[in-house]
Amino acid sequence: MCYLFLVFLTGCLVGWVYEEIFYWITEGLLRSRGILYGPWLPIYGIGALGIYAMKPVKKHPVLLFFLCALVTGIVEYMIGYIGIRYFGMRLWDYRELLWNIDGIICFRSVVSFALMGLVFHYWLEPAGSRIVQKLPSGTVRTVCLVLLLTFLVDCILSALFRTPITYQENTK
Repeated sequence: MCYLFLVFLTGCLVGWVYEEIFYWITEGLLRSRGILYGPWLPIYGIGALGIYAMKPVKKHPVLLFFLCALVTGIVEYMIGYIGIRYFGMRLWDYRELLWNIDGIICFRSVVSFALMGLVFHYWLEPAGSRIVQKLPSGTVRTVCLVLLLTFLVDCILSALFRTPITYQENTK
């Protein structure tokens, strides 16, 4: 469980870095995106766990690419839909992009996430696994506990005080 939590948090952090760089390049500014204060975006952590589940097909990169695209597309659509439908928040907006579905997923995002899935499987996860295996199990458990507590405190504080960046719904 601890390793899966580390996979989740790594996905959250990598997703946060990806978005900060992407929006710095496209919008020219850095601003903390997402629903939490910390440098993590939980949707990417959920996607990372879905991608990690594809490990049995790692020896088939083309199949892995398409499965990563499918899994991350489903995760992004479900979370985007729930955000809009049940919380009235559109946390991202692809309505102006090519081949989008309800502005929640688009071709660019799905392909980007599938490519990140390949990076995860062939570079990040093997390196992370080697690091975790070299550490004493007590150290790994302590690190996981500290990170879990930090993450939970961030979730609570963010739920109480943070107003995430959102996009307007069409009012036509």
